[in-house]
Amino acid sequence: MKSIILSISILISISIYAQTNNTIVIGKGDSVYSTILQENRKIWIHMPDTTSPDGIFAKHHYPVVYLLDGDENNFTTVASMIQAAGGGGGNISFPQMIVVGIPNTDRSRDLTPTHVNAAPMLDSMSAAHSGGGENFISFIQKELIPHIDSLYPTAPYRLLIGHSFGGLTVMHVLLNHTSLFNAFVAIDPSMFWDDQKLLKQATAVLAKNNFESRSLFLAVANTMAKGMDTLQVQTDTDMMSLHIRSILQLGHCLAANTKNGLAFNWKYYPEYDHGAVPLVAAYDAIRSIFAFYNFNFPYREFFDTAFKADTILTAHYKIVSKQMGYKVFPPEQMVNVLGYQLMGSKQFGRALYFFKMNTDNYPESFNAYDSMGDLYDAMSDKKQTIAAYSKALALRDFPDTHNKLEQLKKRK
Repeated sequence: MKSIILSISILISISIYAQTNNTIVIGKGDSVYSTILQENRKIWIHMPDTTSPDGIFAKHHYPVVYLLDGDENNFTTVASMIQAAGGGGGNISFPQMIVVGIPNTDRSRDLTPTHVNAAPMLDSMSAAHSGGGENFISFIQKELIPHIDSLYPTAPYRLLIGHSFGGLTVMHVLLNHTSLFNAFVAIDPSMFWDDQKLLKQATAVLAKNNFESRSLFLAVANTMAKGMDTLQVQTDTDMMSLHIRSILQLGHCLAANTKNGLAFNWKYYPEYDHGAVPLVAAYDAIRSIFAFYNFNFPYREFFDTAFKADTILTAHYKIVSKQMGYKVFPPEQMVNVLGYQLMGSKQFGRALYFFKMNTDNYPESFNAYDSMGDLYDAMSDKKQTIAAYSKALALRDFPDTHNKLEQLKKRK
């Protein structure tokens, strides 16, 4: 529809949050009763703000981010970042995604893979509850994920983010339940846990298992004593440095195993301590994992009739589809804008390619057929114009399109 091409910035939704009644809404609460954990689990859900005016665009399905320690504060910051970089204001650094925040009920129980009687920086009561990680993962796998998939438009791609004990859980899932998620973000994970038991397992598993089509980003915060660097700390024996020493050991182990198929990246944050690192690390992690996603469209060359924009676009989303593990089409709104821009410059043949791309990829979209009708009308092809507008109206009743069709039928 012509009304959507007032600015190139509307390739995707500009709004970061849904806005109703002078309020900003980034998510909503939901809950799942877990028979595995024998308790009701509250969750937070963020849906991408892709609501089209009057439902004119096709419906979408989205990858899902599962966020451990997903209380209100952590959930809102991560969901805000993902919404902004996944479409807000024309920025498409990575895909728009659903975010599922999982608040804690018993953190030391759920986010530790083994039971200990005592652990550094953990009180005795919390230690007594530790070791319920496998049950918690079963809850995610058998109850939470099916719940989300049944109620929300999910795509077959899942990402798990965790910090500290949550990062420990991320590593536990990667090593022992690899197929449950496609991508993993471990932010300053507590690899010291239980005499480095998971770290020792990682050394063996990473050398022999296949992690093809899986991605991991590991963030390391600066928790060292003042004046110490990352080389010195590796030979330190003080208990207070065990946390970072364990993470650095993990990082070197991951980096050394280059033949297991895992797409691995890691980063040390010298200016961020354990509590400050999660947000910046989450952003870097998602940018790293989806480094293949961003499409820098060559707008300067676009109007050159010899420029093969269609070929470049198709090739890019072929790569995206391979990386994501399912078919990903070029965004309908972006393709629509390109078609109208070419139509405005009288390059009807090239415009037809883009509009047809949308009708092929989004056959349930009112907008795709209405836009195709606008092109045929500009080409003075009355028969095809009527057919396209009629198809659009069969999908969605829309007054403007009715008027265009009636005016067209009155023409000689």
